[in-house]
Amino acid sequence: MGPNYHPIKTQIRDLDQQARRLRREELRGVLVDLRSKILEYGITAEQLFGSDLSDLVRYRDPQTGKTWNGLGRPPNWIRGKDREAYRVKRPEPS
Repeated sequence: MGPNYHPIKTQIRDLDQQARRLRREELRGVLVDLRSKILEYGITAEQLFGSDLSDLVRYRDPQTGKTWNGLGRPPNWIRGKDREAYRVKRPEPS
């Protein structure tokens, strides 16, 4: 007989807590590294994110032009629909 449900659920919960702790610990180092590179190279917010943040947009409603980056709760115009139909197409890098 294979593993039981409750021990697996407990293991998942424990691993999830461990993953969140490790992410927090690693994030500090990542942020320190990013900040030092930004200062070292004089990177501006516009260089980093673009002037209109359009590169962060993943979905666009063709009727209204409203956009969504795919994070958080989906807006009503895309909720329950096939998201691929709304995905912003990006040109392939050359």
